[in-house]
This record gives sequence, C-alpha cells and structure tokens, in this order.
Amino acid sequence: MREAFWLLLAAGLQASPPPAAPPAATPPARTAAAPRATPRKPPLDFTGVWVLDENASRNVSPPMRGSVLNVRQTGNEIWISPMDPAKSHILSEAIVADGRTYEKTLGNSGKGYLTVDWGKDGKSLWLEMAAGPEDNPRQVVQRGKWELSEDRQTWLRQSVSIQNGKTKESTLVFRRRVEAGRTPTPRRAAR
Repeated sequence: MREAFWLLLAAGLQASPPPAAPPAATPPARTAAAPRATPRKPPLDFTGVWVLDENASRNVSPPMRGSVLNVRQTGNEIWISPMDPAKSHILSEAIVADGRTYEKTLGNSGKGYLTVDWGKDGKSLWLEMAAGPEDNPRQVVQRGKWELSEDRQTWLRQSVSIQNGKTKESTLVFRRRVEAGRTPTPRRAAR
C-alpha cells in the first residue's frame, strides 16, 4: 500500500458485485404480498463532465492533475471515467451508493472494501474505503465526502486518508464543463 486511498480510488477502482446474501434456513411463510417499497431518489446527481480546478484544490495527487471526468449516474449507481483515457492515469470506476459494504479491486495493488451512502443532510455522498493485507485489512482507511454547490456547477470532493498512523487530507474542486453555445439553467426554487 504505497499511497492513501484517494490515489487508489482516483487510479480506478473496479467494482466487484456486492456479496450475495446467504440463503435463509427456512423459507418464510407465504402471506399476502406487501407493497414494494419505492426506492428513494438520490438527493444529488453528479452526471456531467467535470474539469479539475487545480488552483482551488489542495493536495492534488499526480494522477489527478489535469483531470477531466465524465460522470454518469442512474439512481444510486455512479460511473466515473476520464474523458481522454489515452492521456489519463485514471481508470474508469463504478460505485454504488446504497450503504452496503462491497469488495473493490484497487488497480494492481489488491482489494479493498468500500461503503458509499448518501449523507443524512441530503446534500452529500459519503465514502469509506478500507484496504490492506489479510492480517491488517484497515491498514489504509480513507473517508470522503462529495458535495455539489447550490447551482450544481461545482463538485467538491474532500478526503482524509489514514495510513500507518499518518493522516493526509485532500480537497478536489471540479467545475462543470459547459458545452459551447449552452448556458447552464439555474435550478428553480420549490414552491
């Protein structure tokens, strides 16, 4: 584990599916079908093309420098990929924001366990990655918080990494790239 989690996350995690639940010992008795719960709508949508603002960011890792990311989000599933993979040191990744912990492959350096969920404030996404050898699976721990500005034009990614008792903080500021000829439409206030 040569770098903190953010480098691992930024360098392209590849998601393994969440582990399947163990089979129940005995099937539940049949009762009248309960109505299905409607999945809650995520409070934020990170979909867009985002350009790293290095001047506004702090402790930018070398692989993240000059990043332009394409983000697609469908419900709680978020896909992040570099706009120009040939020039980028970042691999594509996918995360699932459902509060469950699942295993992720960390580039060539092994595996880790990621938990992602929406903040109770309804304005943030929280991530925690733990990685390390079998005898110390939390050798590297990183906690992150993602937020969007009120106008949805700035994406703030804050992280704190703890490795071997040392702490490192990072703040990445991304600006939404607006296509030529298009003006962003401000969100209307709820009435």
